[in-house]
Amino acid sequence: MSSPIMLAMRIYAFSNVFSPPRPQDQFVLLLRDPVDRFISAFEWDLHSKSRDGTGRDLKNRVWQKIYDRFKTANDLAEALSSSQHARRDATQFAMTQSQLHMAFDLGWYVPPLAALALPAGRTHVLRTHRLSEDMLALSKTLCLTTGDVPRTKNDYKHKLPQDRLTHGGLSDLGRRNLIAARPETTQTLEVIHNRLPQDDALTFM
Repeated sequence: MSSPIMLAMRIYAFSNVFSPPRPQDQFVLLLRDPVDRFISAFEWDLHSKSRDGTGRDLKNRVWQKIYDRFKTANDLAEALSSSQHARRDATQFAMTQSQLHMAFDLGWYVPPLAALALPAGRTHVLRTHRLSEDMLALSKTLCLTTGDVPRTKNDYKHKLPQDRLTHGGLSDLGRRNLIAARPETTQTLEVIHNRLPQDDALTFM
């Protein structure tokens, strides 16, 4: 799914959010389960960095080595705590230097300090797993009209070999490692969680 709202939020956050917001400003955050997003980001980056989108022939040697080493998102997540320095270093490179989705998690888009600066009552959350419902509620709150929520990038995964896809989520080790590796995302989610009504609380992590 394209995330223009998230990109706009990051641009606004670093430019303006630490200045007093105008009374008419409304803030919208688009959130996705960080584990689901990490898996999707790994697979999208693999698709995007390969010459024909199949993940078999990478566009440069560095990423060829990375994706030869880590077949799936779960392999990469589990290797974050590897006792082998070279393997652990490779995971850090993959997660920080991709210049694509894998490097840009929620904590990158909305750091904890930016989340804390968002005004209560004028900050709205859209969750991808219930996007249509949340979008409808937001539209009613802001007196807007809305149609179907557009979605993109839905068809790329069929190009990737099945053994490169992570089915069923991350292992317990992979999940623990990912949470530890993304502290800003966890902190931002906690800030947002505390701003939501109790019955809408986030339960991602």
